[in-house]
Amino acid sequence: MNLFRRITTTLTILSLTLIIAGCSNILDDDSEFNGVQGHITLSNIKIDNSTSITKQLTQISNEKMIRGIDSSSKQEYVKDEIIISFKESADIKQILKKYKLIEKKNIEELNTKLLTGVGTRDIQRLIKELNQEDTIHYAELNRRVKLMAVEPNDPGYMNQKWNYSAISLPEAWALSTGSAKVTVAVIDTGIDLEHPDLKGQLINGIDMVGDDDDDFPGPDDKNGHGTHVAGIIGATTNNDEGIAGINWNISLMPIKVLPASGRTGNMETISAGIVWAVNHGADIINLSLGASEASQILEEAIEYAYKHNVTVIAASGNYSSDELLYPAQYTQVIGVASIDSDFQLSTFSNYGENLDFVAPGEDIYSAYISKYFRYKYDSGTSMAAPHVTGVAALILAKFRAEGENLTPDQIKEELVLTAEDLGESGKDNQYGYGLINAHAALAGAKITQAKVFAGEKLASKIRLKSDLVKVTDNGLYQLSNVEKGNWYIYSWIDLDKPGEEGYDKIDVGDYFGRTSSQVGLGSNTNFEINLITDESFEELEVRN
Repeated sequence: MNLFRRITTTLTILSLTLIIAGCSNILDDDSEFNGVQGHITLSNIKIDNSTSITKQLTQISNEKMIRGIDSSSKQEYVKDEIIISFKESADIKQILKKYKLIEKKNIEELNTKLLTGVGTRDIQRLIKELNQEDTIHYAELNRRVKLMAVEPNDPGYMNQKWNYSAISLPEAWALSTGSAKVTVAVIDTGIDLEHPDLKGQLINGIDMVGDDDDDFPGPDDKNGHGTHVAGIIGATTNNDEGIAGINWNISLMPIKVLPASGRTGNMETISAGIVWAVNHGADIINLSLGASEASQILEEAIEYAYKHNVTVIAASGNYSSDELLYPAQYTQVIGVASIDSDFQLSTFSNYGENLDFVAPGEDIYSAYISKYFRYKYDSGTSMAAPHVTGVAALILAKFRAEGENLTPDQIKEELVLTAEDLGESGKDNQYGYGLINAHAALAGAKITQAKVFAGEKLASKIRLKSDLVKVTDNGLYQLSNVEKGNWYIYSWIDLDKPGEEGYDKIDVGDYFGRTSSQVGLGSNTNFEINLITDESFEELEVRN
């Protein structure tokens, strides 16, 4: 068994799931295996369905921008710990004895010590007394760190709560809100060029329809479909108006390939729109449209985009079919199906072998073009696809800010390795690789970084009962060197010091999870790992 450093950790899991439900059963297909194996997936924030979705969707209120944890519900500091920085002249043993404190750990580089033993004393008064000691540089509370989720002040944001929370978007916004240097082409019915929540995000586009009956030449939208799609991807956000876009900052390129009726289009027009988008600087193309039959010209247009490093994302279709529409069917396109607020495949959604991801597609609130109302609810895989497009744009913005660019395959890989696996373990026809996770994708919390071990919890310590192993790219793990007995199986992704030797600290900002019950040798157990926040905590020390 590998030797690991002792660490003290504060584990704080999202309020909905601290310990993740796992199912254990004896393997049927490998009776010779004498360890523990199974499947792990990253989990998005679970939706609270205790309130009806209709009530949630119709509630509108202004929100403050930064959402932390209510300070009245949780202490803002560790109740029995004090941080002290001693001066060189300090008689540390004498101070510890005088105040009946015990050294727990220290940081030599900062000349600080973490002390415990406060007990029932008033910690604030004790710190005040310590700060009056001549040999103490400072004494302070060991305050808790909060992982902040960013929430915009757009009044319609409350109507977008379920679908944005479902892909962990508020947490992702703490890492990136997008960039105007990323251009997304919305190839659709156009975009309302005067929409107050969109016009600040628009760049030059084109009308490929050329309909003589169209009184509004140019890529202006008189149908509403393209505007609704664009609002999801990148409505102007945190402006005290309307809704929030997945990208607060982005360049939206309106390309009109369908007339006002929105019901008829053709492959040549759509293909020409794709080529125009590529030639005019698009980084990502959203196609919330499709046809049941393949097309050579469309396939070549997709190939043209792919060769020019442009990512194409398309809706799977709304016919409850087990085959994706084209272009979502093409392997060089990211195909997206729809799920509901219960994370189940929408009854109307197409699915199939070439499906890549699912995203929220029911009761989605976004921009619209009516003179009576500029926002509305809509459902369909047309709404699911722009969720993936928006997150892909966030990923690209983040990497470019760090001086890197990504190919379509690399963007897809970032989404694959951070998706929440739904349905059967691994890629399947109904959910593809699973539900996108915006926070995990931006944080680089890839499933291949997850570490797994068996352990026994004793008071505030976990004693290792196996080696530490990694998880494969399809979420599988196998613990071979496990002590006899029944143990919990733990997993986490360390986002503080990934790749370092030893057993790293599990803390706020990491992903962590545990099986719901102990398992024995020869078991197959699947469970989820969640983003750690400060809503609940437990101090643990992991050791051999």
